[in-house]
Amino acid sequence: MKKFVKELRIVVGLIAESASFAFFSIKSDKLRTFLSLFGVTVGIFSIVAVFCAVDSLKSNIMEGVRSFGSDIVYIDRFPMTQEEGEDGEPLQWWDYLQRPEITEENFEYVARNATLAESVVYVILGNGNASYRRNNYSNAFLVITTDGLENVMSYSLAEGRDFSQMEIRGGSNVAILGYNVARELFGDSYPIGKKVKVKGGSAIVIGVLEKQGESMASIVNTDDAVVLPLQFGKTVLASAWGSGMMMAAPAEGVSREAFLDELRLLLRSCRGLSPSERDDFAINEMTFLLDMLDSVFRGISKAGWIIGAFSLIIGGFGIANIMFVSVQERMSQIGIQKALGAKRYVILTQFMVEASFLSLAGGLVGILLVFLISIPVNAVSEYFTITLSPDNALAGMLIAVVLGILSGLIPAWKAATVDPVRAING
Repeated sequence: MKKFVKELRIVVGLIAESASFAFFSIKSDKLRTFLSLFGVTVGIFSIVAVFCAVDSLKSNIMEGVRSFGSDIVYIDRFPMTQEEGEDGEPLQWWDYLQRPEITEENFEYVARNATLAESVVYVILGNGNASYRRNNYSNAFLVITTDGLENVMSYSLAEGRDFSQMEIRGGSNVAILGYNVARELFGDSYPIGKKVKVKGGSAIVIGVLEKQGESMASIVNTDDAVVLPLQFGKTVLASAWGSGMMMAAPAEGVSREAFLDELRLLLRSCRGLSPSERDDFAINEMTFLLDMLDSVFRGISKAGWIIGAFSLIIGGFGIANIMFVSVQERMSQIGIQKALGAKRYVILTQFMVEASFLSLAGGLVGILLVFLISIPVNAVSEYFTITLSPDNALAGMLIAVVLGILSGLIPAWKAATVDPVRAING
């Protein structure tokens, strides 16, 4: 135990002494130190900034995906990925247009017979104007839906209530407004129970959605939405219908493959497709979008590494230059240490720690710059926020330490292997 404590004291003393020498090197020639460590600072800044940007993008996009649910399936005419025809050639957009639309009858058949789905919803998306007296909200996002939308699309009410079963099926003229729509039409007054016009039809406001806020990754901005029950929406928006689609959520504990197979079989059966006929619909999953985004993020990360690598190489040469100068200036001291019995590993450790300290100093400046730049960016941007996470900061510091070790290896080895007599004589 005493031997271990003694060795530990030696190591701590070496580190403290090396840090002291490194600080002296920085202080003695500030211009040389600045030029040498500038590359390290830029390199670490580039890499950590890319790490933070990628993490922030992922966070924003995942938040948008979660608003619709990452496990939700979308049944539509159009696929998210390009499909191949019978001849093996990619299908074109006009091929998809020839497919029949997803109809309300398709939805009713699937919803009635699906056993592995927690919820199946039919939705028509479109655009239209909403008005109240002289106030007008142009180009509102119209969502015409059956019941169960809350199961496949994450939203909550700030005021009022949701649609009842009777309102959904009976064609009641009611509406739920998004935050921006309600604010524009009614200001600070209470909107519940008041009548608004939507595409020429009149609807009583029964609810207002909570503010979602603007996000660069939102799939649907519910702040601009007007949600209408299906039967009422069909009567007043017949001239402005979009294409209908189904949204389905799997029941808890159901395997993904079984859930998708059941949806496919039910829709094929409903449409009377023979076993030899291809699907005339697309079952889209959010997992595809996430996989595609992962590949994009990997590309961004690689670009950041490449940019940062050039700066780190320059910074590495700068640190090696400082260390060579430091070894030359302290040659006589090294000779005395070796003459008094200092082992090679002692000299080697001393200069390696010094190089790591210098590189870490440049890395910390780079990390600090990322933090300082993130403050005004987050203050100005409404769509994108940058957060310097502890993991990214730690990664930057580790990269700086490794760079310092690699850069100081050759100068440290030169100091550790020098002949003590020649070193003392200079």
